[in-house]
Amino acid sequence: MEGSDEVQLELNEVTWWSNWTKTVWLNEDTYLLFSRDYPEYFFNRGGFLKVTGRSAGLIEVIEREFAERGIASSIFVQSDSLDSRLLQVFTKREYRIADQMSVMELETPSFETNMRLVVEVVTADKLKQWADVYLRAFYGSAERVDVVLATLEHVSRNKDVIMVLASLNEKPVGGLALFGSPGVAGVYCVGTVPEARGEHVASTLLAFANKFAVAEKRKLILQTILSDSVEPLYVKLGFRRLYLKELFVRDMASTLKS
Repeated sequence: MEGSDEVQLELNEVTWWSNWTKTVWLNEDTYLLFSRDYPEYFFNRGGFLKVTGRSAGLIEVIEREFAERGIASSIFVQSDSLDSRLLQVFTKREYRIADQMSVMELETPSFETNMRLVVEVVTADKLKQWADVYLRAFYGSAERVDVVLATLEHVSRNKDVIMVLASLNEKPVGGLALFGSPGVAGVYCVGTVPEARGEHVASTLLAFANKFAVAEKRKLILQTILSDSVEPLYVKLGFRRLYLKELFVRDMASTLKS
Protein backbone atom coordinates (compact mmCIF):
# COMPACT_ATOMS: atom_id res chain seq x y z
CA MET A 1 0.00 0.00 0.00
CA GLU A 2 1.24 3.49 -0.84
CA GLY A 3 2.09 5.65 2.17
CA SER A 4 -0.31 8.37 1.04
CA ASP A 5 -3.16 5.83 0.86
CA GLU A 6 -2.44 4.66 4.40
CA VAL A 7 -2.50 8.25 5.63
CA GLN A 8 -5.95 8.75 4.06
CA LEU A 9 -7.27 5.66 5.85
CA GLU A 10 -5.81 6.79 9.16
CA LEU A 11 -7.22 10.29 8.69
CA ASN A 12 -10.68 8.88 7.99
CA GLU A 13 -10.57 6.94 11.25
CA VAL A 14 -9.26 9.82 13.37
CA THR A 15 -11.76 12.28 11.92
CA TRP A 16 -14.64 9.91 12.60
CA TRP A 17 -13.69 9.31 16.24
CA SER A 18 -13.04 13.02 16.69
CA ASN A 19 -16.83 13.34 16.61
CA TRP A 20 -16.89 11.31 19.86
CA THR A 21 -13.83 12.74 21.58
CA LYS A 22 -11.67 15.79 22.13
CA THR A 23 -8.81 15.64 19.63
CA VAL A 24 -5.37 17.07 20.33
CA TRP A 25 -2.88 17.36 17.45
CA LEU A 26 0.78 17.48 18.50
CA ASN A 27 1.84 18.01 14.88
CA GLU A 28 0.42 17.25 11.44
CA ASP A 29 0.99 13.50 11.94
CA THR A 30 0.46 12.87 15.66
CA TYR A 31 -2.93 12.93 17.38
CA LEU A 32 -4.46 12.19 20.77
CA LEU A 33 -8.09 11.32 21.50
CA PHE A 34 -9.60 11.95 24.92
CA SER A 35 -13.10 11.47 26.33
CA ARG A 36 -14.55 11.65 29.82
CA ASP A 37 -17.87 10.30 28.57
CA TYR A 38 -16.25 7.14 27.17
CA PRO A 39 -13.51 6.06 29.61
CA GLU A 40 -12.25 2.97 27.74
CA TYR A 41 -8.89 3.10 25.96
CA PHE A 42 -10.41 3.17 22.46
CA PHE A 43 -11.64 6.72 23.11
CA ASN A 44 -8.48 7.69 25.00
CA ARG A 45 -5.46 6.92 22.85
CA GLY A 46 -2.73 8.34 20.69
CA GLY A 47 -1.54 7.50 17.21
CA PHE A 48 0.20 8.60 14.05
CA LEU A 49 -1.14 9.25 10.58
CA LYS A 50 2.36 8.18 9.62
CA VAL A 51 5.49 7.46 11.63
CA THR A 52 8.33 9.90 10.97
CA GLY A 53 11.78 10.57 12.38
CA ARG A 54 10.14 12.78 15.02
CA SER A 55 7.72 10.16 16.31
CA ALA A 56 9.97 8.47 18.88
CA GLY A 57 10.78 11.84 20.43
CA LEU A 58 7.07 12.55 20.97
CA ILE A 59 6.35 9.51 23.15
CA GLU A 60 7.20 11.37 26.38
CA VAL A 61 5.09 14.33 25.25
CA ILE A 62 2.18 11.96 24.67
CA GLU A 63 2.68 10.44 28.11
CA ARG A 64 2.48 13.85 29.78
CA GLU A 65 -0.84 14.54 28.07
CA PHE A 66 -2.21 11.26 29.44
CA ALA A 67 -0.73 11.81 32.90
CA GLU A 68 -2.40 15.24 33.15
CA ARG A 69 -5.73 13.48 32.70
CA GLY A 70 -4.92 10.57 35.02
CA ILE A 71 -5.13 8.04 32.19
CA ALA A 72 -2.79 5.19 31.26
CA SER A 73 -0.89 5.92 28.05
CA SER A 74 -2.21 3.96 25.02
CA ILE A 75 -0.73 4.42 21.54
CA PHE A 76 -1.54 2.71 18.23
CA VAL A 77 1.35 2.34 15.77
CA GLN A 78 1.26 0.81 12.28
CA SER A 79 3.24 -2.46 12.40
CA ASP A 80 5.01 -1.79 9.12
CA SER A 81 6.24 1.57 10.45
CA LEU A 82 7.84 0.35 13.68
CA ASP A 83 11.53 1.18 13.45
CA SER A 84 14.27 0.24 15.92
CA ARG A 85 14.34 3.67 17.54
CA LEU A 86 10.62 3.66 18.28
CA LEU A 87 10.76 0.09 19.60
CA GLN A 88 13.67 1.01 21.87
CA VAL A 89 11.67 3.90 23.35
CA PHE A 90 8.65 1.69 24.00
CA THR A 91 10.86 -0.97 25.63
CA LYS A 92 12.75 1.52 27.78
CA ARG A 93 9.55 3.14 28.96
CA GLU A 94 7.91 -0.18 29.91
CA TYR A 95 5.21 -0.42 27.28
CA ARG A 96 3.60 -3.71 26.35
CA ILE A 97 1.63 -4.72 23.28
CA ALA A 98 -1.92 -5.19 24.58
CA ASP A 99 -3.76 -5.84 21.30
CA GLN A 100 -3.72 -5.31 17.55
CA MET A 101 -6.05 -3.59 15.09
CA SER A 102 -6.56 -4.85 11.55
CA VAL A 103 -7.33 -2.27 8.87
CA MET A 104 -9.32 -3.93 6.08
CA GLU A 105 -10.65 -3.12 2.61
CA LEU A 106 -13.53 -4.75 0.77
CA GLU A 107 -12.01 -6.62 -2.15
CA THR A 108 -14.48 -9.27 -3.34
CA PRO A 109 -17.97 -8.77 -1.87
CA SER A 110 -19.47 -12.02 -0.63
CA PHE A 111 -22.39 -10.85 1.47
CA GLU A 112 -25.16 -13.06 2.82
CA THR A 113 -28.22 -10.84 3.05
CA ASN A 114 -31.37 -11.43 5.03
CA MET A 115 -34.34 -10.26 3.00
CA ARG A 116 -36.48 -10.06 6.14
CA LEU A 117 -34.36 -7.21 7.43
CA VAL A 118 -35.46 -3.64 6.79
CA VAL A 119 -32.36 -1.47 6.34
CA GLU A 120 -32.69 2.31 6.35
CA VAL A 121 -30.71 5.51 6.70
CA VAL A 122 -31.38 6.93 10.15
CA THR A 123 -33.26 10.20 10.49
CA ALA A 124 -33.30 12.40 13.59
CA ASP A 125 -36.33 10.66 15.07
CA LYS A 126 -34.52 7.29 15.07
CA LEU A 127 -31.18 8.30 16.55
CA LYS A 128 -32.24 6.93 19.94
CA GLN A 129 -32.95 3.54 18.36
CA TRP A 130 -29.48 3.53 16.80
CA ALA A 131 -27.92 4.48 20.16
CA ASP A 132 -29.83 1.70 21.91
CA VAL A 133 -28.64 -0.88 19.35
CA TYR A 134 -25.05 0.34 19.59
CA LEU A 135 -24.98 0.03 23.37
CA ARG A 136 -26.68 -3.35 23.49
CA ALA A 137 -24.39 -4.70 20.76
CA PHE A 138 -21.11 -3.48 22.29
CA TYR A 139 -21.86 -3.21 26.00
CA GLY A 140 -24.83 -5.51 26.58
CA SER A 141 -26.86 -2.72 28.17
CA ALA A 142 -28.46 0.56 27.10
CA GLU A 143 -27.79 2.33 30.41
CA ARG A 144 -25.67 5.08 28.81
CA VAL A 145 -28.14 5.86 26.04
CA ASP A 146 -28.39 9.57 26.94
CA VAL A 147 -24.61 10.01 26.62
CA VAL A 148 -24.48 8.25 23.24
CA LEU A 149 -27.56 10.08 21.99
CA ALA A 150 -25.95 13.44 22.79
CA THR A 151 -22.92 12.36 20.74
CA LEU A 152 -25.08 11.20 17.85
CA GLU A 153 -27.03 14.45 17.73
CA HIS A 154 -23.70 16.15 17.07
CA VAL A 155 -22.38 13.45 14.70
CA SER A 156 -25.55 13.30 12.60
CA ARG A 157 -25.18 16.95 11.61
CA ASN A 158 -22.01 16.08 9.71
CA LYS A 159 -22.93 15.87 6.02
CA ASP A 160 -20.27 13.18 5.48
CA VAL A 161 -21.88 10.78 7.99
CA ILE A 162 -24.57 8.22 7.23
CA MET A 163 -26.12 6.28 10.11
CA VAL A 164 -27.73 2.99 9.11
CA LEU A 165 -30.22 0.90 11.09
CA ALA A 166 -31.49 -2.65 10.47
CA SER A 167 -34.81 -3.90 11.87
CA LEU A 168 -36.30 -7.38 12.06
CA ASN A 169 -40.03 -7.75 12.68
CA GLU A 170 -40.13 -3.99 13.35
CA LYS A 171 -37.50 -4.25 16.12
CA PRO A 172 -34.10 -2.55 15.64
CA VAL A 173 -31.42 -5.25 15.71
CA GLY A 174 -28.28 -3.78 14.12
CA GLY A 175 -26.53 -0.66 13.00
CA LEU A 176 -23.43 0.90 11.54
CA ALA A 177 -22.07 4.32 10.62
CA LEU A 178 -20.47 5.31 7.34
CA PHE A 179 -18.04 8.21 7.18
CA GLY A 180 -16.90 9.56 3.83
CA SER A 181 -13.61 11.30 3.10
CA PRO A 182 -11.61 11.65 -0.15
CA GLY A 183 -11.55 8.22 -1.78
CA VAL A 184 -12.61 6.43 1.42
CA ALA A 185 -15.88 5.23 2.92
CA GLY A 186 -15.07 4.19 6.48
CA VAL A 187 -17.42 1.78 8.24
CA TYR A 188 -17.72 2.12 12.01
CA CYS A 189 -19.71 0.72 14.93
CA VAL A 190 -20.94 -2.39 13.10
CA GLY A 191 -23.08 -4.07 15.74
CA THR A 192 -25.86 -6.61 16.19
CA VAL A 193 -27.94 -7.04 19.35
CA PRO A 194 -27.33 -10.44 21.01
CA GLU A 195 -30.74 -11.93 20.25
CA ALA A 196 -30.38 -11.31 16.49
CA ARG A 197 -26.92 -12.79 15.97
CA GLY A 198 -26.93 -15.46 13.29
CA GLU A 199 -29.47 -13.53 11.19
CA HIS A 200 -26.78 -12.07 8.84
CA VAL A 201 -27.43 -8.60 10.20
CA ALA A 202 -23.85 -7.33 9.86
CA SER A 203 -23.53 -8.82 6.38
CA THR A 204 -26.78 -7.20 5.24
CA LEU A 205 -25.74 -3.83 6.69
CA LEU A 206 -22.33 -3.99 5.00
CA ALA A 207 -23.93 -4.85 1.67
CA PHE A 208 -26.07 -1.73 2.08
CA ALA A 209 -23.00 0.37 2.94
CA ASN A 210 -21.13 -0.99 -0.06
CA LYS A 211 -23.79 0.35 -2.41
CA PHE A 212 -23.02 3.86 -1.15
CA ALA A 213 -19.28 3.30 -1.50
CA VAL A 214 -19.63 2.01 -5.07
CA ALA A 215 -21.94 4.86 -6.06
CA GLU A 216 -19.43 7.41 -4.77
CA LYS A 217 -16.38 5.50 -6.11
CA ARG A 218 -14.84 5.15 -2.67
CA LYS A 219 -12.97 2.25 -1.05
CA LEU A 220 -15.01 0.55 1.67
CA ILE A 221 -12.74 0.35 4.73
CA LEU A 222 -13.16 -0.88 8.28
CA GLN A 223 -11.03 -1.58 11.35
CA THR A 224 -11.38 -4.43 13.81
CA ILE A 225 -9.62 -5.21 17.08
CA LEU A 226 -8.12 -8.71 16.84
CA SER A 227 -9.06 -9.71 20.39
CA ASP A 228 -12.72 -9.29 19.36
CA SER A 229 -12.22 -12.27 17.00
CA VAL A 230 -14.36 -10.74 14.23
CA GLU A 231 -11.70 -10.49 11.51
CA PRO A 232 -12.47 -14.03 10.14
CA LEU A 233 -16.08 -12.95 9.55
CA TYR A 234 -14.97 -9.91 7.57
CA VAL A 235 -12.61 -12.08 5.51
CA LYS A 236 -15.54 -14.39 4.76
CA LEU A 237 -17.57 -11.38 3.59
CA GLY A 238 -14.84 -10.36 1.14
CA PHE A 239 -12.58 -7.99 3.09
CA ARG A 240 -8.80 -8.30 3.07
CA ARG A 241 -6.31 -7.04 5.62
CA LEU A 242 -4.29 -4.04 4.43
CA TYR A 243 -2.09 -3.61 7.51
CA LEU A 244 -1.95 -4.08 11.27
CA LYS A 245 -1.58 -1.59 14.09
CA GLU A 246 -0.04 -2.50 17.45
CA LEU A 247 -1.58 -1.14 20.64
CA PHE A 248 1.22 -0.13 23.01
CA VAL A 249 0.06 0.42 26.60
CA ARG A 250 1.97 1.79 29.57
CA ASP A 251 0.38 1.04 32.93
CA MET A 252 -0.96 3.84 35.11
CA ALA A 253 1.86 3.79 37.67
CA SER A 254 4.53 4.21 34.97
CA THR A 255 2.53 6.91 33.19
CA LEU A 256 2.03 8.99 36.32
CA LYS A 257 5.62 8.74 37.56
CA SER A 258 7.04 10.26 34.33
